[in-house]
Amino acid sequence: MNSKQTIEVNDDVLKGLLIASHYFEGVLISTTDQSLAENTSRYLAVDTLGIISIEHGAALRFLISDAKCYTSSYALFRLQYEALVKAMWTFYIASDEQLELIVGDLSTERADENGKKLPPISKMLKQLEDAKTPAHHTILQLIQFKDISWNALNSYVHSGLHAVKRSMSGYPKELTFTVIRQSNNLMYMSAYLLAIITGNPSVIEAVSHARKRFIDCMQL
Repeated sequence: MNSKQTIEVNDDVLKGLLIASHYFEGVLISTTDQSLAENTSRYLAVDTLGIISIEHGAALRFLISDAKCYTSSYALFRLQYEALVKAMWTFYIASDEQLELIVGDLSTERADENGKKLPPISKMLKQLEDAKTPAHHTILQLIQFKDISWNALNSYVHSGLHAVKRSMSGYPKELTFTVIRQSNNLMYMSAYLLAIITGNPSVIEAVSHARKRFIDCMQL
């Protein structure tokens, strides 16, 4: 997570970004709220995981804007990322047996199998990269993001050095600004995947148009 910005970030700038991000999310959610192209376990799983990822992003912003719980919001950033990666892996890679572990009945036994038999995020990314899917460019972006930010994100999740020192000394506005915009990148990727599983080119085009409309909300 790089805190370098080309503009001076103050409270008003942060507030404006949070408001615009809320509207960005609203446009993406309303646009992708369509019937799925296939009523299958795979499509249902992808739809759910994509929505979970977007939900984590919304919670991240709420924790910053209303609760002022910055450490918790940064921890949610990793969960948002993981949900998106899992959604893409589920869509392009997961076997039928693995799908059953993701969407099957909730039980202690199945939950244990889920943790043991599904690959970790790093392996999901490697499988996605090797598969050269239509989303290959996005996969490479996600891999690059993980290479740069993973240690810091783990620190916030597990109350490590980053979490402790930032909580003691405060969170720079520039860093928070960057995290919100990077979170919006993930939100857009999730929405684009949700658009794909509608099978409707008009929905996909509308999501792409929303990105152009709210480009200032994203980290480029």
